[in-house]
Amino acid sequence: MITISRRPAEDPAEEAARLLLRLGVFMLFVIALPAPILARQTVYILLPIGAALLLVSAMLSHTNGGSGGSLRALFQSPPVWAALLLGIWAGVSLIWTPFEGSAERFAKAAGTMLLVAAAAGLMPLRTKTSNLNLLPIGVGAAALALVAVTLLLAPKYTVEDILDVGPLGRAGLGLALLVWPGMGALAVRGHWFWAGALGFATIVACGLAGAPNALPALFGGALVFAAAFGRARTMSVVLAGLMTAIVLFAPLAALGAHAVWTDPAQGFFRHLAFWGQMIASDGWRTLLGHGFGAATWGMLGGYLPAMTPRSLVFQIWFDLGAVGALALALVLARASLLVGEARPALAPFLLGGIGAGFVICLLGPAAQQLWWLTLAGLDAIAFALVMRGQFRKRRPVVPIGFGAASADDAA
Repeated sequence: MITISRRPAEDPAEEAARLLLRLGVFMLFVIALPAPILARQTVYILLPIGAALLLVSAMLSHTNGGSGGSLRALFQSPPVWAALLLGIWAGVSLIWTPFEGSAERFAKAAGTMLLVAAAAGLMPLRTKTSNLNLLPIGVGAAALALVAVTLLLAPKYTVEDILDVGPLGRAGLGLALLVWPGMGALAVRGHWFWAGALGFATIVACGLAGAPNALPALFGGALVFAAAFGRARTMSVVLAGLMTAIVLFAPLAALGAHAVWTDPAQGFFRHLAFWGQMIASDGWRTLLGHGFGAATWGMLGGYLPAMTPRSLVFQIWFDLGAVGALALALVLARASLLVGEARPALAPFLLGGIGAGFVICLLGPAAQQLWWLTLAGLDAIAFALVMRGQFRKRRPVVPIGFGAASADDAA
């Protein structure tokens, strides 16, 4: 005789935590990705709401051993303490920044990053497949929506128009970041066709939308992915060293470009040579920096000319000097090494995502725009979601006779 054991009554708090987690993930990836295509301000509203739902879910759940241990583990993570160093130094630099609006910008950026870090760190240690599926669904919906809206509106962007990128351009950059964890979530479970289709749809959407530097970022991410396939840990070390070298030695490259091109250079080298000219005139001030937000407000106020570079690497050096550049290099390197420790089938996709994000930081329009930090925060939550995924290609087989009671047991 087969006896059916009844499940104990579910904990209402645990059920509420699961529901809030599902709603938070749905809000972040199914709604927050397509919504800014029509209204750019929605991402500033939806990200805090989705992250807050994840935080409330973590506080209600008892399966992770309490939120205190998770927070301790979060702040002991090398990428997080490197980011804290960067944030602390940026706050200290407000003492000598020449613009009054920098303090408000710093408060918004710091609040966004702290909320994202807490939401990503307090997520469940294992992400259910039903929640994980929402990530590629949201990326695919955003790609299709971006293609449809682009064909209807036919916008035109230039590479120079990067201080205030339109909603379609921002959506394209968001796709260039989030498509990598989305493809990884599909490929690890054997859905290679759908992973390829998602990547193709993203390329088409970014190309049609004209998102600044989205296609170069996708190309750079593809190169990193191809190099990391089958040797993710080795490539994570190589990528960490490469990004560190680029960030730390970028001023030397700028000085070299300034020495080579005495006449105005063309394209990317024009910005690099102009940065070298700025370094030559600033002298030791390059090592200290001009204070958080100085580059952004200087360009917006017309104090810096149009040839000023708009990359994140330039802005970190210009605003925060050598200490800020070192902290940024630590963040990138530790993130790459951490991702390299993921499961071998997933790590190449995540390394490709880091490579794509770094290309955007090099070429612009990363800078210190709040919308870019919001997209980067959304990408960080996606990385945490995928790295904690419960990946199964098929349902586990229940052994024959499981749950059956023998005659002796019945007696």
